[in-house]
Amino acid sequence: MRWIPFTLLILVGALLEAGNLLNLIAVGEWHIRPAVLIVALVFFAMHCRAHEAIIASFIIGLAMDIAGHQMGPHTFSYCFIGGLLNQLSDYFPARRIFHQAILILVVYPIAELIAYWLGVLKTGEQQEYVYRVVLFTALYSACIGPIFWTAVRRVNRLIAYKRPRTERGYFR
Repeated sequence: MRWIPFTLLILVGALLEAGNLLNLIAVGEWHIRPAVLIVALVFFAMHCRAHEAIIASFIIGLAMDIAGHQMGPHTFSYCFIGGLLNQLSDYFPARRIFHQAILILVVYPIAELIAYWLGVLKTGEQQEYVYRVVLFTALYSACIGPIFWTAVRRVNRLIAYKRPRTERGYFR
């Protein structure tokens, strides 16, 4: 993987998460916005080798922490989810739009709730409507996610090295 274009892509995603541009498509009184970085996490965890997926998940989680309000919880949860997705990518192929949307719908609540509870353990602050916001954000991200997935796939052609047909070793 070419890391500089990947880092620029994640930087754009972090700016979208932290900035106000996604507020243009926000829905409801809670300002539910799609999660751009979770789409990148699922995509790169499914399409990279194991060690590249862990590094990419760490960078995406760090970008999410920088875009958010706490350092640490998203980095841990995204690394865990990214590694798990990479190991299970043979069992859950995401070639169709419906499969991509379902994968995003399942992965986002798991990753966000792990990060939320790690943040609660760290600070002791609980939010009132966190489960509803996470559920609606997962639904919205699953609906919008395949559009981002297509854009990330096109950029990935510039980022990824050409893989040999077979690789030696236990991990891909």
